[in-house]
Amino acid sequence: MAAHSNKFIRLRLFFDYPPPAVVGCRMCWLLVDLNTCRVVADLESVIREKFEFSRSSVLSLFIEDCYLPHTENIYVVRDNDDVRTPTPKNLNLLPHLHKQTPPRMKSTL
Repeated sequence: MAAHSNKFIRLRLFFDYPPPAVVGCRMCWLLVDLNTCRVVADLESVIREKFEFSRSSVLSLFIEDCYLPHTENIYVVRDNDDVRTPTPKNLNLLPHLHKQTPPRMKSTL
């Protein structure tokens, strides 16, 4: 019997606010095919499509409050990880992720 070539991981997703596809739910399981995801950006695309986020929406993913860079290899995510997707409102608290310049403090000199 041939070995099964597909590799899957199961992720628990936490949304700060319910996504469009499941309005009454902020947590769900997602089965991810590692053969179709090579980097974190691919996982973001799967989440965007499955949960009906608009194509223009920016999704950022976090594990244990640590940001997952879009270009990072998908193997940084492991089976049964808890992945959080904050809302754009919450992302404003993270200016370094969106290349915003923080306000400068006025000099007292």
